[in-house]
Amino acid sequence: MSFFSRNRAELEDLGISPDRLPPGQYHTKRFPVLHVGSVPGVDLATWDLKIDGLVDQPREFSWLDLMGMPTVSVTTDIHCVTKWTKFDTTWTGVATQHIHSLAGVDPEATHVMV
Repeated sequence: MSFFSRNRAELEDLGISPDRLPPGQYHTKRFPVLHVGSVPGVDLATWDLKIDGLVDQPREFSWLDLMGMPTVSVTTDIHCVTKWTKFDTTWTGVATQHIHSLAGVDPEATHVMV
């Protein structure tokens, strides 16, 4: 039995439908963290988020501004290009749509540069 077949059988044992797992992916309960090099430090006292371009009102938000905004939680499956899948991962934060509404993003805008 191959690794991928065994992994799908383990999902069935956990009561998870193997159909949720895309071909060539394997399920993990962990949250692998993959990056190249060191993780840069960020000074949250000086960090900011600027919204400009095709907007009605260019805006700038500090970290504290963002922390004061309403948050939402979304639960979704993550299918990484490195072949791992983690089911039912919950993310909580400020919705991009909320920030867009504060700046009045033009419907003609098609791209975001971060």
